[in-house]
Order: sequence, then C-alpha cells, then structure tokens
Amino acid sequence: MSGRVMWSGVRAVCFDLGGTLVRPEPVATTGQVAEVLGISLEEARALMGRSAKRRLVTPQDLAHEIAADFGRPGLTGPLTEVLERARRRAEEPQLYPDVPDMLAELRARGYALYAMTNALGSSVPEQDPPAFRELLDGVFYSARTGAIKPEPEAFAAVEHAIGLRPEELLHVGDSMNADVRGAAAAGWHTAWLDRHHTTGLMPAASTLRLHSLNTLPLLLPARAATGTITSEVAG
Repeated sequence: MSGRVMWSGVRAVCFDLGGTLVRPEPVATTGQVAEVLGISLEEARALMGRSAKRRLVTPQDLAHEIAADFGRPGLTGPLTEVLERARRRAEEPQLYPDVPDMLAELRARGYALYAMTNALGSSVPEQDPPAFRELLDGVFYSARTGAIKPEPEAFAAVEHAIGLRPEELLHVGDSMNADVRGAAAAGWHTAWLDRHHTTGLMPAASTLRLHSLNTLPLLLPARAATGTITSEVAG
C-alpha cells in the first residue's frame, strides 16, 4: 500500500525532536547524568521518567533534587553543569540538513506541522527557538503536558490542543517504542525514521520506514486550503 493511500486523510504531521529533526549529542543528557551518578543508563532513564520529564524545573533545582535523592550533595555542581549545557543546546537546536526544506514543502502542501518530545523540564526553553517558530506550528514538551511518549496521554494532549482526530495525524520519529508503537496505539498514522539503516528491526506493515526525511513530502498529497488549524501549544 502506498503512502499516499495510507495517509490520504492526514491533516497534520507531528515529529519527534532529538534524532528526527534535531541532531542529538553523542551522549544524551540522561546518559551524562548517569555517568555523573555512576548508575546505568536504564536507571537514569527510569529516574528522569518518573518526574523530571513531566514538569518544568530549573537546571539548578533539578540538579539539587537528584543529588539529594542519591545522598550525594557534592554532585550538585557537576549535575548543574550537565543540565545547563542541555538547556543551552535546546535553545539553539542543530537541525539535520534535510529538515528545513522538507518542512517548507509540507507547509506548501497544506499540512500543519508540530513536534512532540520527551524533554527534561530543565531543558525546556522559555520560548521556542527561532528555528521552531519559523518552521513549526508548535512544540509539545512532556514537561508541559505531564505525559511522556509512548503514554497515550502524550498523544491525546496533541489531539486536544489542535482539535484533530487520531486518523488525521501522522507521527514521524526515530524511536520504535516511544514514537512508532506509542503513536500507533493512539490510533495515529506512523512513520519510522531509520537514519542509520538498522538491521534486525522492522516496523509493522502499517508503518513506513524512512531513511531520510527528504522522501516524506513525496508520500503526502497536496491538500486543498481548508483554513488554519488553531492550537493551544505553549511556547
């Protein structure tokens, strides 16, 4: 089945950020926190998923909370450095080369464009960076919605804010679990961005596998102008 048939009812496209639209750091912030604390990446992910990605917090306050939870107040300084660097990177995201033209083409074809990310509350900018304001209609941060992908509440928050049904939404992301399985369970159309040509991992038949975002506009038909989709996304 072609992408044009699968996605004929789509009105808006929502993207993951890190690894999809934005170049990630060689070691993600959660991984850096794990290194400072001397714990596994899995433990650090569980730690951040419980609270730090579900609310807004300053880098300094989050560093203090994490250090106190582990009974190691001496690590507050190193943790603050890690979290402040992450905040600065979020304020000046480095987009992949295939992103600006792809988004411009989708906009020209009549699609509303959003991003949704599981972001540490300490990394959420006060205002969306200029690149996002110019290219997207809004960004949904887990620290603002209180829900993280693949939880259904994360996708429901987008539906509620922009007033679209699941079958009118396409989610594109690089995580098989958080992005593909999460969006599919919510009833959305899905595309898996596999920039690294992963072997031994295949999406479900209903999910298209992309190696570049350059091909995405070719799979979505031009839409007739139907008015602007409004949203309640907070920048």
